[in-house]
Amino acid sequence: MEPTIGLAFLAGLLSFVSPCVLPLVPAYIGYMGGRLTNTVAARAAVGEGMSDRSVSVTQRFVTVLHGLAFIAGFTFIFVILGLLATAFIFQIGRQNLSLIENLIARVGGLFVIFFGLHFTGILPRTFQTLLNHKAWISSPLLSFAFAAAGALLIVWALIDPLLILPALVVFGLWLVLSGAFTTPERFWTGTISRIQTALYSEVRLRMTARGEQSFASSALMGVVFAAGWTPCIGPVYGAVLTMAANGGDVGQAGVLLGAYSLGLGLPFLLAAMLLDSAQGVLRRIQRHMHTVELATGTLLIVIGVLVASGQLQRLSANFAGQFTELSVRVEECVLGFATGQMPFGDVGPCLNGELERATVPIIAPVAGLPAAQTNDQAAPVGGLLPLDAEAAAPVVGSDTGQQAPNFEVVTDTGERHRLSDLRGEVVLLNFWATWCGPCRTEMPEFERAYQEHGDDGLTVLAVNNRETPDKVAGFREEMGVTFPLALDETGDIQTLYGVRQYPTTLVINRDGIITTRHVGPLTAEQIDDLVQSALS
Repeated sequence: MEPTIGLAFLAGLLSFVSPCVLPLVPAYIGYMGGRLTNTVAARAAVGEGMSDRSVSVTQRFVTVLHGLAFIAGFTFIFVILGLLATAFIFQIGRQNLSLIENLIARVGGLFVIFFGLHFTGILPRTFQTLLNHKAWISSPLLSFAFAAAGALLIVWALIDPLLILPALVVFGLWLVLSGAFTTPERFWTGTISRIQTALYSEVRLRMTARGEQSFASSALMGVVFAAGWTPCIGPVYGAVLTMAANGGDVGQAGVLLGAYSLGLGLPFLLAAMLLDSAQGVLRRIQRHMHTVELATGTLLIVIGVLVASGQLQRLSANFAGQFTELSVRVEECVLGFATGQMPFGDVGPCLNGELERATVPIIAPVAGLPAAQTNDQAAPVGGLLPLDAEAAAPVVGSDTGQQAPNFEVVTDTGERHRLSDLRGEVVLLNFWATWCGPCRTEMPEFERAYQEHGDDGLTVLAVNNRETPDKVAGFREEMGVTFPLALDETGDIQTLYGVRQYPTTLVINRDGIITTRHVGPLTAEQIDDLVQSALS
């Protein structure tokens, strides 16, 4: 059965309770709560809204629009990057996709921190202090310090020299042509005034009694949080991505991804409406408003640091264990009921894991391989190794029909493995994490296949996502697996293979060619089909 728009929407709705989505919730609450607090504080400053009357219909409508803008932002990332990560890889390359994501996360994280500083009131106070000390802004030393700090941020945020150099040139020209070094007082007065206007600074707040940020900023927050988040993938979302990866209808995949994102966004929209109803409470505690502003702004700053540093996904580790397994069962069971593959009376046994896992619609791997394509991929670095000379002819890449890039890893037990040493065997290359619930559900099935077909030439190599050896060793003991669990603490191998969703599994044939790339959890039946096809 093919995934449908209704199933995709339902899967997105259920994914809200997933431990892989929950890290987005405090980020969202932090931003929306900070925006709301900023609005109430601004109105209180001019004497508006001091009574406990109901919030106007217009204000509620504005709050809903901000929630929709946020949803549109992360939907854009889910749909566009989801399709880029599957259907258009030959044009952009998976390593370039990783660069795009890192770029959005770093630059966006800085914007989140900036908004957090604004919500706490630190930024307006800093600007006012500078304006009150003419001697400071009249000295070119402040401009030189700003130039140095800005250059460092550009180098760190843009990553690639091809982006860094033009940005530094533009930044330097702006400073010179704006008179930052020749007329620093005029430069700083004008710059601060423009920033204050853009952020509805305190002066403007007192005139207009508005604290709303633009809808563009809410959409930007959605983009940033989605780009800085490493999701684990349930069966339906994985099926849609696999459909696009295996040459299916890209347009249909885009529609399904959009439906999934809208389903996922509905609880966020409801959360925005609930936050909006808290305006009355905030007005009643106006004497503590500054503390509330500091709390919401500080939360946003912390989240911005997590996004910019690429550590947002580590929040998911707090939800590992039985809760992750339960969240996966909820999605699979509900989808099983929705498709009629499981009677609703079996809800209890299904959620307790007493029934077979629901066979949610999954796209089967394509039988044929795409034609070879050329690229100019450079030799990998760090733990990544160049291909042997005799294997240099096939195109090196991470998509079906391409030669799997070589690498060397160390396992949690201290063993070293090179992918090229496994030539002549069928390799199930699995990318996973301990905090990923769907990863946990498929691990026993990989172990079963490894035990049944190991003598036939099957190897399972599971590459962990940036976790410590102790964490991986504990997972091995908990799950009882015997195949190699490889460490990728730097993420080099994940980047090389363009992995941004977990789990992701590649089937590599005896000649080192990738025959299947699957996103999302695999069932026992699917694993058996893939293994038998590859071994035959």
